[in-house]
Amino acid sequence: MTSAGFGVVPLGIPGTPTPFTIRIPDADISQFSSLAKVGITGAPSFYNTRNVTDSPEYAFGVTRDWFSNTADYWANDFDWRSHEKYWNTFPQFTINVTAPSDGQIFNLHFAAMFSQREDAVPIILSHGWPSSWLDFIPMFELLTGKYTPDTLPYHIITPSIPDYGFSTRSDLTETELTYENAAEALNELMKALGFDAYIAHGGDVGSGITVALGANHEEVKAVHFNNFLLTQSEREALSDLPITPAENASFALAAQYMYSGLGYMFEQGTKPGALALVVESSPLAMLGWIGAIYAEYTDYSLDTILGQVSWYWYTKSYGRGLWSYRGVWQAFLRDRAGTLPSPLTITNKPLGYSWFPGEVLTIAKSWLDHWFPENLVQFSTHESGGHFAAFDDPAGFLADIEEFVTIVKDKVKF
Repeated sequence: MTSAGFGVVPLGIPGTPTPFTIRIPDADISQFSSLAKVGITGAPSFYNTRNVTDSPEYAFGVTRDWFSNTADYWANDFDWRSHEKYWNTFPQFTINVTAPSDGQIFNLHFAAMFSQREDAVPIILSHGWPSSWLDFIPMFELLTGKYTPDTLPYHIITPSIPDYGFSTRSDLTETELTYENAAEALNELMKALGFDAYIAHGGDVGSGITVALGANHEEVKAVHFNNFLLTQSEREALSDLPITPAENASFALAAQYMYSGLGYMFEQGTKPGALALVVESSPLAMLGWIGAIYAEYTDYSLDTILGQVSWYWYTKSYGRGLWSYRGVWQAFLRDRAGTLPSPLTITNKPLGYSWFPGEVLTIAKSWLDHWFPENLVQFSTHESGGHFAAFDDPAGFLADIEEFVTIVKDKVKF
């Protein structure tokens, strides 16, 4: 089953989505090739010749060998057009929406699987950083194999979240985006598609957006997460609650990440302007910043890693997407006094959570029981998978979403 039939927009919607095809200009690809081929790899050092696989204390980033070999492959063998062709087999659109709070016009890019069923439940899935809507393609593949447009029980919407990818806005250089702004724009997207009642899911940056959606917008009837963006004090407040052996192992992994893997967050949250100028100046700079994160924390193929890095390169969206880390940094620095909303505010809507053992932002079920005694309706655990859950374990992720919809449909009306 192909995904073509899932691109038929439901009749009578108030908005006007425009079909979208990814087609990076030849000149941009030629420029990338030239820049990638003239880039140089830095000199050997103590830090770039050691790997965390040799010893946990050597969590210095990717090695010089990995960087050099990957840069060579990216410049000479990676086929952007083949990735572009494959991604274009999934229905994509753009649509303009206006934010009620300040009048900003958002031009939002999104992929969609529309159902022809009148009782289909709308679901919006928001990605994080340094990923994109591409995380959800394995789930799209599963859905196209399982359903037809006439039987699909859901409308699945996966946007490039505001200021990421091909999603832009009118006040890009005039105002700093916040999680509340981003959520407002995505809520307007769903309303423009005719969805006045829907479910929201998010992870990483998408988790923060989903919190803002659930807390601020009545159209959101239920929320689902695979991680939370918590402050240190929020975590420490529950340190005495019981945890399972599996959770304990996950906390050990998370502790290592907190110790050696958060440097990028501080830099992106405090110096986004200067950092973006450097990262966006060269493909190799972007590889060393974004690609290295995937290389350190996943076992993805080079093509998968370079697909995500290339997405940021060709959409020129790395710098404008750093609003999300400004919000995270402010929350950590000021203990939630910044612009990142707390998930603990969502106490009046059904909430589901998917727990994956490789999650670096892990939590314990006892925490959820403490925070959401009345509205936690689903908690699912998995044997594998990590931070990029939808890509790591698409079958498990999809099963959780489908189970959550079944539970929620008995509690709220769509």
